[in-house]
Amino acid sequence: MNRQIEVGVLGATGVVGQQFISRLARHPWFKVTWLAASERSWQKKYAVAAPWRLAAPMPAEAADMTVDACVPGRGPKVDAPLEN
Repeated sequence: MNRQIEVGVLGATGVVGQQFISRLARHPWFKVTWLAASERSWQKKYAVAAPWRLAAPMPAEAADMTVDACVPGRGPKVDAPLEN
């Protein structure tokens, strides 16, 4: 596979969202490109908006991302299937 599939995480600041981010950070097929959460977290850097609760450290890629609103159409777009 030449490129990773862009994915977003809704509810990114909660514990379940953190689990997704932690697992996707090391995944060879997926790349987290969009994080969304409640209005308390909008427009904040993820490291500020999400009090990290997991034993594994917060992925550096996520820490610097800005949290967006959960609005339809803002997340990654679904493209045609990837070629092998």
